[in-house]
Amino acid sequence: MTTVSTFVMLMASFDPALTAPTAASLAVLLRGAVLVPRARTVTACLVAAWPWVKKDWQAYENVLRRAKINMLWLARILFALVLRLVPAQAPIYLAIDESLVRRWGPHVPAVGMHRDPVQSSHGRNAVNPGHRWVVLSVVVRLPYVNRPVALPILSALYTPPQQPKRNRTEPLYRRHRTVAELALLLVQLVARWAPQRRFIVAGDGAYATHRLARALRPQSPHKALRRTSLVSRFYFDGATYAQPGPYSGVGRPRVKGQKLPSPRQVVQHAGTAQWQRAVLQWYGGQGKVMWLCSRTGLWYKAGEGVKWIRWVVVRDPQGERRDEVFFSTDPALSPAQIVEAFVRRWSLETTFQEAREHLGLETLRNWSQKAVKRSVPFLLGLYSLIVVWFALHVEQPERFRLERPWYKKPSVTFSDMLSATRGDILGELLFQRPQSAPCEHLLWPLNPFSAMTHRCAKSRAA
Repeated sequence: MTTVSTFVMLMASFDPALTAPTAASLAVLLRGAVLVPRARTVTACLVAAWPWVKKDWQAYENVLRRAKINMLWLARILFALVLRLVPAQAPIYLAIDESLVRRWGPHVPAVGMHRDPVQSSHGRNAVNPGHRWVVLSVVVRLPYVNRPVALPILSALYTPPQQPKRNRTEPLYRRHRTVAELALLLVQLVARWAPQRRFIVAGDGAYATHRLARALRPQSPHKALRRTSLVSRFYFDGATYAQPGPYSGVGRPRVKGQKLPSPRQVVQHAGTAQWQRAVLQWYGGQGKVMWLCSRTGLWYKAGEGVKWIRWVVVRDPQGERRDEVFFSTDPALSPAQIVEAFVRRWSLETTFQEAREHLGLETLRNWSQKAVKRSVPFLLGLYSLIVVWFALHVEQPERFRLERPWYKKPSVTFSDMLSATRGDILGELLFQRPQSAPCEHLLWPLNPFSAMTHRCAKSRAA
């Protein structure tokens, strides 16, 4: 009798979207991706998961580069699993951002020179070669984690407008799409998967575009997106307008009224009565007292129409942070809700950092087109799957919190969840019955790379 871990049983949720051979091979690769402590190459995953390897190694190599896999179907199943962590009547908070996965080589498709947010600062922009991924995630709150957790659902590979001269591969897409256009495609997919839910999409300044604001609002021209709203950064000199007056009957009707004061002008002349004191859920899950000043108005651009928005200026009463301004395409949201929705977006940056450190996001070495487009979404999806499994199947999460005498963790982290997942997978070997082959024993030390089998002296003599 073979013991199957609960994590592998959760992975079986994706079997309807895969053929039986592909599902079996992918289960072995995902086991290895969880167990391996270093690079997430196919070879390293097979070495870590060697007790489950039943095929030739080329069968596992072909999963990423040749197998017929519907990635959108897999993403929809993952989204359904993640929704089990979101209350039924609560809005779904989506965080969208891009991450640079550093790669190089003339034969690696879609490699370009992009700004590296990890090595850049306000006064210095660092540029590195690699793949720029636009990632859409669902932000959830877990009772044993002191901050929001972003679970990646969909990923789209951004390609530069012009192919680099040193790159010798064929373009991945027929036409170029901007980061905002890719983000809109991802949000449209998720909105169709949950037709009865409300979405609040948070992105940084790269997504503060008129096209996104026109699409993600209650008055959106797309029916499926009328349940979504956008929260992003605004501009201190941003121009907003009042409602137009009644039509005079002469000429073309006006679409906007008189120009309203900009956020900078409002803040400069705002009195104490115009600031609202609020205790916000700030970065790190801590409550912080901030002062808020908010107004509403029409945001206009020729060719994109007008959008009714609410902007909010955030001021730190202690003066530790500079003033910032955000906006939302849903004026019904309160100023505190807008700021807290944008603060939740930072959890996706933490997800990128943990995926690099614990899942080897930048250790991939594949170069075929299909493998390049599948490997990063698989690793980010594995991150979400580990968090979902830990939330659904672990009854005492605090028991897995690993601490040191010199370091006290405030809450459970992803490294603790990964350790629990490894223990659950290794339980398949610890609690299974002996092998049917006579006189053969299986040894599994703590290091998966030193695992070995040996036969007893009687078998050798025979």
